Amino acid sequence: PTALQPRRAMLVPSPARAAAAAAAAFVVNSAGADSSLLGIPGTWELKETRAGNLCMARAVFTQDPPGADEGRVTVSSPCFDTGSGAWRAVYTGDAPTFGWALDYERSTVLYSASRVEAARPGGTVKARGIIRAAKRSEPNKLAPVGTFEAQAKLPASASR
Repeated sequence: PTALQPRRAMLVPSPARAAAAAAAAFVVNSAGADSSLLGIPGTWELKETRAGNLCMARAVFTQDPPGADEGRVTVSSPCFDTGSGAWRAVYTGDAPTFGWALDYERSTVLYSASRVEAARPGGTVKARGIIRAAKRSEPNKLAPVGTFEAQAKLPASASR
């Protein structure tokens, strides 16, 4: 592809589609890209800061079919309700990153990893990014609400 081009629509529950579309505008496909380099499928440990409050969370990413560049995610934390939604890998040259959208009763929350530090198999991949949210009644009014730092341990073997 030439410039940043949207790819096929992210599979997100209906109210989250508008928020997820914002992330899709940054997708560039890279031949041979592999989401396992992102620790996906897998579990990420997150440190979130929202409104100045620090909170720990866990995000579990799944793929169907294996090797896909998108799938389902569930985020749980003692600080907020468990949320489920969809994730999508983003490939810009050799710097893969990703984002995910969670659908709640009254809002949609979008996580965008703006920086990912790669790791070798058996190492720890790290990411940091921004959290945005919008009321379900106003999905086009996506606003920054916090930041996150995350990490995931890669399997020792590159094969899954």
